[in-house]
Amino acid sequence: MRTRLDTTTGDRVRAGSQVSLRRTDVDCGAEATATVLALAGEIDASNSGWLTVRLSAMIASASTGHAGAAPSGGVVIDLTRVRFCDASGITALVKAFKHAESMHLVLELAGATGRVDRILCLTGIDDVLTLHTGPADALKALCSPA
Repeated sequence: MRTRLDTTTGDRVRAGSQVSLRRTDVDCGAEATATVLALAGEIDASNSGWLTVRLSAMIASASTGHAGAAPSGGVVIDLTRVRFCDASGITALVKAFKHAESMHLVLELAGATGRVDRILCLTGIDDVLTLHTGPADALKALCSPA
């Protein structure tokens, strides 16, 4: 892994919960990139629709390249700063996984702790997706040659 190529930010602020989403493209070398989508805040019914749309757009952009970057080989959703995630948030993550899969991208989750980690395990997401301890671990898995 080398330099970070691009960062864009989107925020959802409305009455109730807040969630923000930040994208960073990471150069993995040999003209390969990985995309990190870092979430922060609380994901619930008040913002999960917005999040689903934004994740879908960013995954589509990652599959074709963004701001001069090579197309991404995979996407990491960084949950390190997510404090809460309800069923609608889980649905948004599952939709992101299915969309990434349809775009031939690997999607990894990273950094979930506490209640967020617990809900991911209780719902069985960890049976479908690898839950990495942190984004660096997920990037290492994506950027390492198979």
